[in-house]
Amino acid sequence: MRNFVVAFCTLSVLFVSCKKQKEKEPEKTRRELITNTWRVTDVKLGGTSVLALAEQLRCVTDNILTLHPDGNFSLDEGDHICSPPLEGSGKWDLENNDTTIKVDFTEGENEQVLIPILELTATVLRITYHIQEAPIPGNYELVLQRQ
Repeated sequence: MRNFVVAFCTLSVLFVSCKKQKEKEPEKTRRELITNTWRVTDVKLGGTSVLALAEQLRCVTDNILTLHPDGNFSLDEGDHICSPPLEGSGKWDLENNDTTIKVDFTEGENEQVLIPILELTATVLRITYHIQEAPIPGNYELVLQRQ
């Protein structure tokens, strides 16, 4: 009986030590999360969607923002072209403890824009952006979905 107990304990220890432990995937950094292709799905003012109210803002819902790992970005209009057009390209980076996207447009006016991040997950990017050409100029929330 004693030999059986010793053998059982030995086999139990071997079985437990050989069992593979699931390795937890390391959490992605904010830079890794944001480096993707994003499509605008909603535009909000004061927490309320304004797409049904403002025809001029509907043109952004097929815009595609691509943030490349090498620090380049492109903003492409879809079939619905905004007036003035909202396309361009340039360099991007994260600032302010990764809470703000800094974009440097290389085309047109060579302007630099700081875009606060309201939310960033693996599938959603919410930013705030000042839209001067809107029916009510102001700071709008843009909701983007990962493509």
